Amino acid sequence: MTYAEKQLAPGERILYRARYHWVFFGKAILFLVLSIAASAGALALESKGAAAGYSTAAMIAAGALLLWALVLFVWRLARSRADEFVVTDRRVLHKVGIFAHETRQCPLERIQDITVDQTFAGRLFGYGDLAIETAAERGQILFPTIAHPEALRTAIWTHVGTGGVSIPASAGTAAAPGAGAAVAATSAERLAQLQDLRTRGLITPEEFEQKRRDVLKEL
Repeated sequence: MTYAEKQLAPGERILYRARYHWVFFGKAILFLVLSIAASAGALALESKGAAAGYSTAAMIAAGALLLWALVLFVWRLARSRADEFVVTDRRVLHKVGIFAHETRQCPLERIQDITVDQTFAGRLFGYGDLAIETAAERGQILFPTIAHPEALRTAIWTHVGTGGVSIPASAGTAAAPGAGAAVAATSAERLAQLQDLRTRGLITPEEFEQKRRDVLKEL
C-alpha cells in the first residue's frame, strides 16, 4: 500500500496518479551513452595499434562512466517509486523523499490556478512541470518532470467548480425520491463547469467533448 493510499479518509478515492517521465532518468542515460562511446573509442584505438596506455585509459573511463550511470539510475528509480503525486476527489497530495519525507496537500476547493510549463522537447515527448497555485500558506505545489501534465491538469479542473468541489455521485447508491432530478442538476452543473474550462482554454475541445459524453452517459 502506497503512502497516499494510507492517508485516504473514509470514502475518499484516488482519481489520478501522476508519474515521472522517462526524461527523469536523463542523466543516467547520458552517462551510459558516454560509457558506450568511451568503450568504442578504446576498441578503435586498440584496432589501430595505438599505445596500450591510451586504450587502457579509455576502458577505465568507460568503466567509471558506466558505474556512475548505474548509481544515478538506481537513485532515480528509488525516487520514482518513493515520490507520489496524487489527485483524490477531495485534495491534491504531493510527497517526495526516500528517507525523509516532505509532504504537502491542498483541498481541491483551495486551488486557485494551475500552470503547465513545457519546453519544445516537453511537448514533443509528452512531459513537463505542473505548478498548482493554492490559497494555503505555502502557496505553490510543484509536480516536476511528470508525464502528460495536461491530463493531470484536466483531472483536477474537472473536479473543481467555481463554487467549490464537484464530487460525482457514488455508483451503486440506492435511488431516493427525487434522485433523478438531483442527478440531472448535478450533470447540468458539471456540463457548465466543462464549458467554462473550455472557454478559459484549460481543456482542449477534444477533452471537452469526451468529458461531455461521459456526463451525458450518466443521465
